[in-house]
Amino acid sequence: MKKYLALLFAAFVMVGCGGYIKNENGSEHLKQLDGEPIGCVFLYKLESSVSVYDQDDARRYLENRIADQARPGNAYWIVSERTKPNEWVVFGPERSFILAANVYDCPNVLNVKTARSDQPMPEHEITKCESAGFYGVPPGGCVTR
Repeated sequence: MKKYLALLFAAFVMVGCGGYIKNENGSEHLKQLDGEPIGCVFLYKLESSVSVYDQDDARRYLENRIADQARPGNAYWIVSERTKPNEWVVFGPERSFILAANVYDCPNVLNVKTARSDQPMPEHEITKCESAGFYGVPPGGCVTR
């Protein structure tokens, strides 16, 4: 019976490890962008590395680091994401998340246009695949199912 209680306790501990990084210092007001913003001032580039179980926790850790800077800005764009394995880990996360972000100061953070969202997808790529009954548009053209 004690073995089952120990296993149950271990399961609760592992489930409780996800989502343990909370927003601090107003980092919840930062806006994550999907591309380089238009009309915003670039402040700096920041790289963070953290060993967590969840990618959302890594993003929240990055937001907290931005909020802790002398010039925090109000928007950021994640330019690269990668993971590296943690060696010799018995308990804890098996990998570290490494995020690099550009931080911007935007005059109106609610109406920021980005280079990605400002340009629509070229029409020839849309019609070429949809009219032929194909799915997806990989870099080399359409792919059949």
